[in-house]
Amino acid sequence: MNVRSARRTPAFPTVAAVICTMACLAAAPPALAQGETGQVTLSGVAIDTADDNRFFTRIGGSVRDDVTYDGLVPGQTYTLAAQLHNMTTGAPEGDVVVLPFTPDAPAGTVSIELPVPQNRTPFNIDHVVTLKLYEGKLDAPGDAVPLAELADLSNAGQTIQVHAIQSISVTATDAADGDRALPPEGGTIAATVEHVNLVPGYHYTLWGQLLTPSGQSTGIYASIPDYVPGQMNGSVRMEFAVPPGRDGIRLIPAIGLYHKNRVSIDDKGALTWLPDAPNPVMIASDPGLDDPGQTVDIGIPFEEQPAGGQ
Repeated sequence: MNVRSARRTPAFPTVAAVICTMACLAAAPPALAQGETGQVTLSGVAIDTADDNRFFTRIGGSVRDDVTYDGLVPGQTYTLAAQLHNMTTGAPEGDVVVLPFTPDAPAGTVSIELPVPQNRTPFNIDHVVTLKLYEGKLDAPGDAVPLAELADLSNAGQTIQVHAIQSISVTATDAADGDRALPPEGGTIAATVEHVNLVPGYHYTLWGQLLTPSGQSTGIYASIPDYVPGQMNGSVRMEFAVPPGRDGIRLIPAIGLYHKNRVSIDDKGALTWLPDAPNPVMIASDPGLDDPGQTVDIGIPFEEQPAGGQ
């Protein structure tokens, strides 16, 4: 009897069963359905909060991740969790940072900030910001199951770079003949700036002035307002015009490397820091006041007289 009844069971659901199924689906919690079907999506762009690029000096700072989401339920609370992943060690770095928020629409953006540690190594370090989105307000996600993740470690938009030590070194010569002496009437000092560990394609400013061996400024300046290196290590030439009237002294080009977007150069060639520019403004320098390779004689320098001399 039971066998015959089973054989008479219709191969397709009845109309009543279809109506019941549709009603049950309509009554299902929207967030649960989205999370289970993978309809919630995340994307992000990680940048330095100080100047909106992805490069950090060796002292670190703070990274802001501008996160775009889609598929959320307006009025429902979610928790966004973010963490740095150190690509050198291959491990997560620092604590997980959480941000509860309640969207007004299914799609939108939200920003979360994380501290970026100092780089004490001799090489640059890439970090990737990884994201997880949870339903509800969570102080510590722990083992909670996320609705969506952004954890692709090859994601360029989520990658920041913390520089190792960037440095410059300077040598100076007479631009005319390559020695370290100008004639009494002056001439042009050529300063060759060797740089180490710069970011190819980034915009820097190189600025310098001629100093006396005691550190006094001569008011003679030279600059490259927008220097964009093609590779990490390289060199560039700067020229200082020495007018007549400097006979008998020695001059040293003192040069600094700066973030271009944090400084300006006036009509007289002097450098000023922009108001409210984040620190550090100067990246590297090489004053070299006692470096013979950076010193140029103008004519025949007057030697310092001993104490009590005539």
